[in-house]
Amino acid sequence: MIVSESHHRVFLMSKDGSSIPVRVNVDKRARRVSVRIDPQAREAVATAPSPRYALEALSFASERVEWIAERLGALPPPVRLKPGAYIPVRGVIHRLKSAGTGRTVRVEKGRLTPNILVPGPREAFADRTRAFLRNAARTDFSERVAFHAETLNVQPRSIAIKDMRSRWGSCSSEGRLNFSWRLICAPPFALDYVAAHEVAHLREMNHSKRFWKHVERCIPDWQDARNWLQERGSALYAISEK
Repeated sequence: MIVSESHHRVFLMSKDGSSIPVRVNVDKRARRVSVRIDPQAREAVATAPSPRYALEALSFASERVEWIAERLGALPPPVRLKPGAYIPVRGVIHRLKSAGTGRTVRVEKGRLTPNILVPGPREAFADRTRAFLRNAARTDFSERVAFHAETLNVQPRSIAIKDMRSRWGSCSSEGRLNFSWRLICAPPFALDYVAAHEVAHLREMNHSKRFWKHVERCIPDWQDARNWLQERGSALYAISEK
């Protein structure tokens, strides 16, 4: 049952009376109605291939409201980029800490839990931490993309680090590669897999057997990384930019 509606967001009610947020999205690239969890927005997304199927997509989500409630309830609590917070960087837990002096964010190692020291006023703490993470992601992706591009004898047109909601990476028909900054928080093998995956799309813009052969040339054990992202990737979206 819909209990309220605002623009393209509605709220369904679960059996226990909880209000479940569902965003109705029209995507012309979609072939059918579907529903997925957006762990960053902490809501479900009902997708329709055109506006005429929007109600069908909502009905599809309504039939799965208990599944949606279960998945949303299983999401880890959000982690804010503020002093005292703990976040993983390259799979290793770090503690965010204000730095009394300095101009650049730096990592203080030599202890059980490394510190990420962030200088500047408190109101700039989250922005500076985010910039540090994005720059680290750009460094790692640039290195791994170059490595895999040489393996497959391809050349990407550009690399961009973005705040992606539903995918870890993408490859455009023009050869532009986009990656989620949150992958800098994952173990390196997961980031490496996504880099190889998108580079392989420069050879095959599909997920055919030929495509997966290209991925395997780059990373023979790519399935371990994909399984990690499927099982634990949602925890990365708990790290909030705000």
